Amino acid sequence: MSENPLHITSQDIPTFNCLVYVCSVDEGVRARVANLDGIEITAPDERTALSKIVPAFKAKVQQILDNQESIPWIDPPVQATGEEQTRFIPIHL
Repeated sequence: MSENPLHITSQDIPTFNCLVYVCSVDEGVRARVANLDGIEITAPDERTALSKIVPAFKAKVQQILDNQESIPWIDPPVQATGEEQTRFIPIHL
């Protein structure tokens, strides 16, 4: 079992917590990952934004693991701004 609370192992299937902040913007909805740097999506609606965040998060984590590097979690995660709402998404690789 991992010592990192952001990594959950269940029956040898790696699962990670993806912390996402969402808010309304002129273009629709902005979603940004708060616990892993560099993933932000703007889409017409929240469902579309989150559906794009998930594969981006998976790809980034998988690339890091394939390179046998440590995942550079932001811990504690960056704080949400006043207009952002929090979404927790369990991600299975």
